[in-house]
Amino acid sequence: DRLNPSELSKISIHRIAESLHEDLIRIRRHLHAYPELSEREFETTGYLRTFCDSLVRDSLGRDSLGQAKVRLGNDKRGLWVDLVGDEPSRPIIIRGDIDALPIQTAIDASYRSRRAGVMHACGHDAHATMALGAAMILRRVGQTTGLPRGFAARLILQPAEETSTGALHMIESGALENAQAAIALHVDPTRPVGELGYRLGAFTAGCDLYRCAIEGRSGHSARPHLTGDALNAATTWIHLLHQRVPRCHDARDALVVNVGTFHAGEAPNVVPQRVELSGTIRGLSNAALRAADACVEKINASIEASYDVQVHFERITHTPALHNDPRVGQVFVDAARQIVGRDRCRLIDQPSMGAEDFSFIAEQVPAAMMRIGVAGDSVGDQALHTPHFDLDESVLPIGASVMALAALQYFEGAPYFEADA
Repeated sequence: DRLNPSELSKISIHRIAESLHEDLIRIRRHLHAYPELSEREFETTGYLRTFCDSLVRDSLGRDSLGQAKVRLGNDKRGLWVDLVGDEPSRPIIIRGDIDALPIQTAIDASYRSRRAGVMHACGHDAHATMALGAAMILRRVGQTTGLPRGFAARLILQPAEETSTGALHMIESGALENAQAAIALHVDPTRPVGELGYRLGAFTAGCDLYRCAIEGRSGHSARPHLTGDALNAATTWIHLLHQRVPRCHDARDALVVNVGTFHAGEAPNVVPQRVELSGTIRGLSNAALRAADACVEKINASIEASYDVQVHFERITHTPALHNDPRVGQVFVDAARQIVGRDRCRLIDQPSMGAEDFSFIAEQVPAAMMRIGVAGDSVGDQALHTPHFDLDESVLPIGASVMALAALQYFEGAPYFEADA
């Protein structure tokens, strides 16, 4: 028999999560020791599938989670599984990512990466573990007291976040079919372990990549007047990019440009024929990115008119801006406050100019992401995307609890967490 909301309030999400802590540590350490780069996450998918298979097998012999099954993404990278109660409705997504970075680890731990030049330097091992932990908590709730009527959650473990192709990969595989909302966490080494950072509305920037080639006539360095000086044109192009693009749009709607690569010439006494550049343009809104596009077009025309060169500019739409949905975000924040306390949930004053491919999911369904601190007394304060990055593993049950409780309370406002547990 299903319990009513007041009886459900006796469930301690925190207590369930703590009972899973050692399991979560083992999962996270295995993922950290055997990382895989974006687009290559076959072994990681297979490893996580074993745990997802167990989610749909009820050890108590009750079918409290419905006839769920694990589904793999196209080409067997990434996976998802539905966890449902009675008369399930459209699911809320609990999302984790699973890919690693091309960085040689420098941490000294038993679980350090065993794969040369590859490491989990952005916490995706923890993201996947916490999302899986949330699903394990929900399974336990379903086995013991039952899930709210209409409850449906979908665990998605996606590949290739770092290349911003993984969310689209899962969408194309069908993982968002019939979903109605989504939540995700991202680790934050600037916050003490277990502290949550939240922000409704703009959360991360959109990011476009570009490639630019400037071509002129090659010639002898003694006679540059007889050449189309592509190198000089390119340096002016960079100067104008940095000078004009940030001033072409309302400064309160941020734009950030960068030149990341520059390739030209092979000899010191030759004016090169071709210069190749690439970089990024980031904005907090589509309007900002459109303004940047228009400004770059004018810069290109100006360079061609001022120098005897041709400018070939290619903009590559990469990742949209992430805007946290107010309703989903508030449910997420309320759950976090119940787990860690109101004083450990802090407003993020300004959005990040970094990009996050959870934004592709947020374009499809109302969604929200929060940041969770991983800095402990002795580990976890090193920056993301660096060889020394690691985290305090006491964060794992906390993150799992927050996501599990948010999923439950999205469907029913019962206070699932016992404040005195």
